[in-house]
Amino acid sequence: MGKIELQSRIVMAPMTRSRAINNIPNDLMAEYYGQRSNAGFIITEGTSPSPNGLGYCRIPGIFSEEQVEGWKKTTAAVHNGGAKIFVQLMHTGRVGHLLNLPEGAEIIAPSALKPDGQIWTDDKQLQDYPEPREMNIDDIVKTRNEFVKAAKNAVAAGFDGVELHGANGYLLEQFLSPSSNIRIDNYGGSIENKTDAGLSWKLPKQ
Repeated sequence: MGKIELQSRIVMAPMTRSRAINNIPNDLMAEYYGQRSNAGFIITEGTSPSPNGLGYCRIPGIFSEEQVEGWKKTTAAVHNGGAKIFVQLMHTGRVGHLLNLPEGAEIIAPSALKPDGQIWTDDKQLQDYPEPREMNIDDIVKTRNEFVKAAKNAVAAGFDGVELHGANGYLLEQFLSPSSNIRIDNYGGSIENKTDAGLSWKLPKQ
């Protein structure tokens, strides 16, 4: 697979498990992935590059030192079994609830448009989605840098690579979709602008 040699053609797709207590990868997660390390290639469950991206209960992050140390247990277990493993970086954007976020984090999105439906919270069970705060340019630059830092953290944690989750209504896809992005600046409007925002996140024109 590119420069990576796999022990088989079997690939394990990313599947959310919601087992990361306090959003920190743990021994149970390492055991889970290690049990599947006879595959050739594993992609982790969605893992947030930012406190703002932890929209669901108990999903892992990879933005703190403690999370990096936690993920080292998983990468070691998988490599011991001979498999390769990528971390899937998933920022939930507007798909989340404040009850699922750590203190100081917030629900942000390309536009202040809340999705239909409800989301599970451990504290109050099902809750309506809140309206997100529209991201300003500083937010976009900061979030892009969080993705870069998360990728570097993935290397430090022993991952063999990174997959960006750009589908299923999460942050990157929110920039691409007209149902979640009604911006009129360089990150909205035309298909070209939305693609730049959702995929390359270039700096705005001066």
